[in-house]
Amino acid sequence: MNSILLFGDLHITQSSLKECTLILEEIGMLANKYNVDTLINLGDTFDSLKPTSVELDVFATFIRRLNKKIIILAANSHESESEERSILNHYGILSNNVTVVKEFKDGNHLFCGHFSIKESANNYGAKLSKEEFKNYLYVFLGHIHSYQLIKPNIVHLGSSRYVSFDEAKDKQKIVALITGYDTEVEKVHFMKLKSPIPMVQLELSKNEEKRPILVIDNEALDSKSSISEGENPPDLRQFNSILAINAYLDQLSQKTKIKVKILDFESFRQFLPLCSKYSNKFETFKYSTEFNVISDLTPDSAKKQMTNFKESFTSWLSQQNVDQKIKEILQKEIE
Repeated sequence: MNSILLFGDLHITQSSLKECTLILEEIGMLANKYNVDTLINLGDTFDSLKPTSVELDVFATFIRRLNKKIIILAANSHESESEERSILNHYGILSNNVTVVKEFKDGNHLFCGHFSIKESANNYGAKLSKEEFKNYLYVFLGHIHSYQLIKPNIVHLGSSRYVSFDEAKDKQKIVALITGYDTEVEKVHFMKLKSPIPMVQLELSKNEEKRPILVIDNEALDSKSSISEGENPPDLRQFNSILAINAYLDQLSQKTKIKVKILDFESFRQFLPLCSKYSNKFETFKYSTEFNVISDLTPDSAKKQMTNFKESFTSWLSQQNVDQKIKEILQKEIE
């Protein structure tokens, strides 16, 4: 192997077929551009033990067009019940270039796996620690969706696309390229993917307290040095008026995944008429509410007040010109 390209955690789903197709095409172009001989997929190619035929076709097309050696890690978390019972084994039939394994080892030089360790930012009760891998020059792990360097030699490469809003803090999604593999000029490069749809979290509240503003960084990670740490930007932008959040959302690209957290009822009431507009505009649009009705009344009177509130809200909601499904969701919020 002269050069290796590593990527992982694509989590192909029915709703992300177009995005995943574009990401795989970009990975294929990078492999050709840098004359990569081997690609290593760090696992969680799919989001289910039983992907649909269309989901399977997306990755099959990638393998067929790639025409390079590819090592696929079969993760226990989604696509594999055991090494023998994995949907990925079908790709070995599709191409002699495909090898499906639980983990990949190349002597003490390179180890690739799909799990977290004790030092991972999200370790999920991991039993292994970085000490177990100290003899390897490089260790690349899938499973954790945000990039993390665990010094001196371990990298969680992160997911190839924004899968959940926990990843909104990630400034970019990346792949790793090892050039001059196992030679004196060997070097690890991190390259930003351009295809993933960006993800943004917003917060709406009447509270005047300022929170960190979202930073959008369009610069690629340093591709000239070996593995290096980078700071993630704040993952949240706070707004305290409907006009401000409306102006911000209007200037964002349609190719954005948005989640709005609403912290008080008055903001929620004002934001409600905008839901249909932005649901139609953005690739993904979600919101959540985090507020309670607080009262110093006795339990009986508080219950009565809550009943009156529900009735008033239901009446007000029925008069709003919003999608029926949204009305049903909002109604459940106060049950």
